[in-house]
Amino acid sequence: MYKVLVVDDEPTVSAGIKSYLMKSALGIRHVETALNGFEALDCLRLDTYDLVLTDIQMGMMNGIELMEAILLEQPYLPVIVISAHEKFDFAKKALRLGAKDYLIKPVELDELTRVVGKALQEKKEMGRLTLQRPGADTSIDDHLRKKRHEALIELVTETDLQEKDYEDLLREIGSSLKEQGYLYGIAAVHLNLSKGGFSNQDITLMDRKLLKYASVNILEESLADWCGVAFYGFGNQLLCVIQLEASESVDTRLNRNSQLNLIGQTIIVNLKQYLNVDVTVGMSTLSPDLSMLPKLMEEANAAIEWRKLHPDNNVLYYEDMSALGSMRVMEWAAKVEELVLHIKTADEAGLAKELQSAIKTLSNLTHKEGLFHSFFGLLVYRLYGLLFDSGQESSNTFRQWDPDVYFRGMEIPCKVTQLHEYVQGLADSIRACMSERDLSVVSRITAYIYNHYGNHELKIQDIAGEVHFSAAYVSYLFKRETDKNIWDFVSEVRIEEAKRLLTATDLKRYEISYQVGYQSPEHFSRMFKRFTGISPADYRKEVRGN
Repeated sequence: MYKVLVVDDEPTVSAGIKSYLMKSALGIRHVETALNGFEALDCLRLDTYDLVLTDIQMGMMNGIELMEAILLEQPYLPVIVISAHEKFDFAKKALRLGAKDYLIKPVELDELTRVVGKALQEKKEMGRLTLQRPGADTSIDDHLRKKRHEALIELVTETDLQEKDYEDLLREIGSSLKEQGYLYGIAAVHLNLSKGGFSNQDITLMDRKLLKYASVNILEESLADWCGVAFYGFGNQLLCVIQLEASESVDTRLNRNSQLNLIGQTIIVNLKQYLNVDVTVGMSTLSPDLSMLPKLMEEANAAIEWRKLHPDNNVLYYEDMSALGSMRVMEWAAKVEELVLHIKTADEAGLAKELQSAIKTLSNLTHKEGLFHSFFGLLVYRLYGLLFDSGQESSNTFRQWDPDVYFRGMEIPCKVTQLHEYVQGLADSIRACMSERDLSVVSRITAYIYNHYGNHELKIQDIAGEVHFSAAYVSYLFKRETDKNIWDFVSEVRIEEAKRLLTATDLKRYEISYQVGYQSPEHFSRMFKRFTGISPADYRKEVRGN
């Protein structure tokens, strides 16, 4: 039995759809209605639904914006959009953003049954597909597949290709990659092949090969709307080249971040659904220049490495890394970067091992003064720079760990001897600064919510814009630091203020509703009861004793 949410700012439309669906033979046991996207999100955060039908053109939050929010919070939830004839182009854009299907107003009942039934059936069958061995008859034989893979690798790694080279490579790839009018990006996909498939058996080497093979095919199908091509990287990593239209229209620019998030979530959902494989996706920035693909691949790889710092975050954006001061990660020697990573992730064992190796290397260079100072300076100033990335420059801590101050007057052997104590002490300060920084971001998020909870059009994008991170990272960070969903917190703040107003004032229900961020008094009452167990009127009687 299914639960469906219908969102339309015309109550008669949503009521009519609700009535018909409840009488249909589709196995729908409950249909909830919402007058706008904000009410819909409240419903989705407090209950579980199998399907959402939403009008595309609504006041305050349109259907596209609602889909973006659903994608962030419940990427598995299917959405069907409802469009007026004159808004048909809008509906097509919704399909590109992940809508399962669309209906045209006035909604024909037979078509409603067909579309809703199809979406519910697809949801029912989700996860039933399992890994199967590829047959001998494939669309691309092994030789062509190998040549295509080599061409893609060259395209994303070579930095001195000529125009003729690009033409030859694109022809060899045989894909829909274009040379003009598009923005390019790269998604690095790390597969967790310690488990996968639906057999609940141990994964063998052959299973891992088959999972990788199937993953490439699923990725290409998943990325078809973005002219995507997928190919093998190193180890358990796959790489995807994606394209987005380079139009400078306001509508297109606003949708780019949404499309990038949709791409990441689509990869995660489809590989989990069809292969039962968990993945992490690193997303590069976008560029209109094909020659920038090698740099974009570096960015995607840098972003995917960020999973070691944030293992619970499955889609990682290079732009978020840049905002956190980590954009120089590709510029430093591998050994130094390993130390940086162990410091950030509080991996004491890894830090001790890498530090011991670094000290041994420096000890072997003590008789080569120039080379020693180069290696030593690269290490200590990189780690000292990490402190600048993590804290406030005015802090006294910075002077304490300044290499010029700490190692002043020391001879080379003494520098080597003191290095272990320096790195360990600096690591403690860096972690403290990073923790303080994350808490500071959460504090800014919290303050923004307290100052804007009364805005009934408050969106996650508004909160994210305040702290200059992506909406996905803001949701992740808030959850990690507070163990609370960010929208649960918004609702709690609103309900607490409503309780105060019900206790201390004689404001009417609709006045309180609007003050705490709910446009509809009926929706406010429903939310209040879900959080407190009683209606606003009963709560006022209870606290006043009458």
